[in-house]
Amino acid sequence: MGSSGMKKNRKGGKRQHLDKVGQHTHDAAKAEQQRERAAVMDVMGLGGSGRGTRVFISAVGVILLVIAIFALILWVAEI
Repeated sequence: MGSSGMKKNRKGGKRQHLDKVGQHTHDAAKAEQQRERAAVMDVMGLGGSGRGTRVFISAVGVILLVIAIFALILWVAEI
């Protein structure tokens, strides 16, 4: 007896593994994630911008968030 990987179908070829119905392949899921990210960036107004612009705007956003948290801590400590 051979292992299951060695078995052949009735026509002589090897068995072909088929994914479950409704499952996406890895490439399809990756492409869908890229489309989703592009849609989010487009909604935020950064759809056509380059990587450097996005990094810069993200850095400015993080800096503003840190300043706001620091100001809130100082304001609460003052009360």
